[in-house]
Amino acid sequence: MFSTILNEVIIPAAADNPLDGVTPNIDVFGVKFKGAIQLILGGIWALVLILVTAAFLWNLGKWGVARQRGHSDDISDGADGAKRSGIAFAAVAGASVIIGGILALTGAAGA
Repeated sequence: MFSTILNEVIIPAAADNPLDGVTPNIDVFGVKFKGAIQLILGGIWALVLILVTAAFLWNLGKWGVARQRGHSDDISDGADGAKRSGIAFAAVAGASVIIGGILALTGAAGA
């Protein structure tokens, strides 16, 4: 009985994409909104860059002080923190390239 039900079901080969040809665009909300969004995102990005840079410098300082004093546990903590904050700085600084690459890949996959 189950096999007869399966034989009667019609499964389409491919579903139509209702968003075919649609791209995100904030221009529809107006020039003032677009300008405000760009200003806010730019400010947030700058603030995050400042914070990550401060963390990187702080961790480098901890690492240097620990090396000078010979504290092996603190050397490891400072080095790990400097590596993490350095990677975070690279990711934040290259955020536009990273996001653009992801959008390009997903746009190419959808085409």
